Amino acid sequence: MKIDQGLVVFITGASSGLGFETAKDLLDRGVKCFLTDRDTIENEFLLKYAVDRVVFRNLDVTNEENIKQAVQECVKHFGHIDALLNCAGIATMQLVTDDSFNPKTINNIFNINVVGCLNTSKYVALQMVKQQKENQQNKDYLIINVSSVAAQAAPSGLSIYGATKGAILAMTLPMARDLGKFGIRVVCISPGFFNTKMGKSTPKQLYDYMARMSCLGRNGEPQEFSQAVQGVMECQFITGTHFYLDSCYAQPHF
Repeated sequence: MKIDQGLVVFITGASSGLGFETAKDLLDRGVKCFLTDRDTIENEFLLKYAVDRVVFRNLDVTNEENIKQAVQECVKHFGHIDALLNCAGIATMQLVTDDSFNPKTINNIFNINVVGCLNTSKYVALQMVKQQKENQQNKDYLIINVSSVAAQAAPSGLSIYGATKGAILAMTLPMARDLGKFGIRVVCISPGFFNTKMGKSTPKQLYDYMARMSCLGRNGEPQEFSQAVQGVMECQFITGTHFYLDSCYAQPHF
């Protein structure tokens, strides 16, 4: 997959953090981006790019019909979709014994982090399959799901979040097996702690501890996640796998 002006990327969770940084870097390389998020994005950012290169739409990934409509709008605007980056997600901390550890909280986090990811992947994949059937020759398509080190090594208070990220990691291989025959790759990236709004929302003591636990003694920078995404895009033999982007936090060292 060549990263250039012919590429169209659909991104969820694009208004901030890792999704926003990746969108910015891709746009700066000439890529066309259809950006979505439940929260709004800064209009000043969008005005930096031509209207034929970037579109932003509010999207609640818990609403399947809205996802379907967003995918259709992306295709109507840009003509096709080459890659999907599932960055939409939330993280809240609650102990199993907390009052907030209840069905409402569990369902909300799972609906955003897991069901939203599955449904967005479904409708983008259906579009990619349609495109592949219309192509003269097979093209390389890509879905990137975002898990977390919490899938394997979540700290106290992240039982629900860790469970959702474990689900995202687990769906990657069977999804890749489902879609490989259509030339669609599926890869999962599991970030550690990054210097984003979400990362910094954790208690400072925990945030600083996570930095000390990494081999490099620091938390990640958003542009490093973006670089990893671009690397996966460009290597057409990567599929059905996941990797931790965490400076080895997921494998504790002493």
